[in-house]
Amino acid sequence: MNPAFLSSSLREAQNLAEIQPSSGPRIQPLQFQMQNEPGYQNSQRISPADLRVLRDKFPQLSEFSEEFLQSRTLEELLRIESTCVRSKDSERAKEADEKLASNKAALATKFYEVPAGRDNRWSELHPARFMPGVACSATKEFMVAREVIRLTSPPAVGCYDMTSVGMGGFVTAKGWMEMANTGSTKMRVGMFNLNNAAKSYNSKGEDDMSEMKDISEFILALRTMRCAAQFAQSWNKSYMALDNFLFSKDYCKEELKHDSQPGKTLCMFTDFVLSENANHWRDGSGFLTTGELQAYWDSFIGARPQSKPKPSTQASTSAQAQQAGPSQGQNKQKKKKFPFVDICPKWNVGKCNKPAGTCYTFNGVALRHVCNWRDLNVPNSQPCAAAHTRRGNH
Repeated sequence: MNPAFLSSSLREAQNLAEIQPSSGPRIQPLQFQMQNEPGYQNSQRISPADLRVLRDKFPQLSEFSEEFLQSRTLEELLRIESTCVRSKDSERAKEADEKLASNKAALATKFYEVPAGRDNRWSELHPARFMPGVACSATKEFMVAREVIRLTSPPAVGCYDMTSVGMGGFVTAKGWMEMANTGSTKMRVGMFNLNNAAKSYNSKGEDDMSEMKDISEFILALRTMRCAAQFAQSWNKSYMALDNFLFSKDYCKEELKHDSQPGKTLCMFTDFVLSENANHWRDGSGFLTTGELQAYWDSFIGARPQSKPKPSTQASTSAQAQQAGPSQGQNKQKKKKFPFVDICPKWNVGKCNKPAGTCYTFNGVALRHVCNWRDLNVPNSQPCAAAHTRRGNH
């Protein structure tokens, strides 16, 4: 007997009984219990065909036996699947860390065979250029490069593809020359300034570079220098350390807020760091790391005269007006000029060591060593002309 058909028939009979007249006989509905029907429990089992579909949709269920899965309801199977997914996600997160740690541990015993070959940096590139990046400390990489390259420099070129990274024409020819020599103390961040790159340099080109007074102009030059170093010296992380240090301090804007030329101050510090790194290269030691640059900056900024904030325009105007009142007449008197006389002004202030009679102007006029004091309150007053100096006697 089909349980579903029987249950539907009972519901129809019950509905018919409820619409009968109240005086007539009333049939009591039968209380049919589906679970007493033989084979009802087996009807909740998942068929093998449905189980195959579930295993295709939820791969985690494939780890369990078919008997175990058929003895569970669909709700229980979905709960099992969600629990397995959560556990797999947590294992996957730990698996990435464990994979990185195991790869690091294997570095000491895993070596790459580097075949011999040729490389001209242009048309023929050796496969060793495309090996994975070094995983040791950047300082160690810098010092190993010093042992390999020594103080000799490869031929400098300026044909690096800076245009591909949006900085074509930002570097001067002098910048490429100094970049090729890691031990050069003539490296300047101004060589990577876009305005200076448009100029043609002579033998003293670095003296003709315009100063960078604005911080935004300095930031662009610093980024250009770091990008150029990535092309010319990919193993040299000193430029990256300097760039990241200044970036982490927001280019010292708070400490230089009263500086009239903050860009020039940052250029001076950057040039100093570049020179120090060149000296470290010559000595065979590591470059200045970001942590070490903090101490250098504190020493650099502490040795400079502290600039004070500028007073407001209104306050400065009122202060000048107050000072101009009583001293206005004196200032006019001090600016008063008298006709030329043949008296040595330097002798009157103790700065002329020539004997009397041997003191002359550039035009050959002889100068007397006498007092040149005049009375400022008397128009057209004549000099004192006494045999003493003006300082200490008037």
